[in-house]
Amino acid sequence: MRKGQDEVAPRRQFRGTGLSLTLILALVMAAAIVVGVIQNSHEVRLDYLVWHGSVPLIAVLLATIVLTVALTSLVGVIWRRRRRQQLTDSAELHELRGQAPPPEGAPAHAEVMGTHNPGAP
Repeated sequence: MRKGQDEVAPRRQFRGTGLSLTLILALVMAAAIVVGVIQNSHEVRLDYLVWHGSVPLIAVLLATIVLTVALTSLVGVIWRRRRRQQLTDSAELHELRGQAPPPEGAPAHAEVMGTHNPGAP
């Protein structure tokens, strides 16, 4: 807060039991993983390019899940970053268009639609 301001920041109010939906979902997922480990502990033969070996089935499943989540998150981060940049550019363009004085005799919608050509007679 700035000096000289007597405003009090609003107090944050907490409601509920303290258990969040995320915690409950994490516990359910952890239980599902434990069940998966117990039921899929036998080994399977895995051949990938020049690598051959026997690994527990659950290791293959968990590695696939982790890699899928990581790649999905990476794609999401890239998409959100591009989208934020597009929105920022769009907002900046609208701001610049709003600051420029309208040309004399031009209809009001010409500036918004982008049909006005300043060099045209």
